[in-house]
Amino acid sequence: MEGDISNKTIVVLVVLTVIISVLSTMVVLNEVLNYKVDNQYYSVHQSKNSAEVRMEVLPHPQPTTSISTGKVVFEIKKK
Repeated sequence: MEGDISNKTIVVLVVLTVIISVLSTMVVLNEVLNYKVDNQYYSVHQSKNSAEVRMEVLPHPQPTTSISTGKVVFEIKKK
């Protein structure tokens, strides 16, 4: 079996994958923690925004065909 990959090669690839994954996660977390938001915009507008979500669960009708349909309605109201 000359075409098989050696166990050493597999171990090296797994170790490199773990190292790259850990380093990538650290970079992403560092960027997220250092992300700066314009506080003026959010402090002025955040308290005025609100939302209300309602969901009504209806009994499943007996299907007459194999087509499924659905409906979602969002309504934004000002206080």
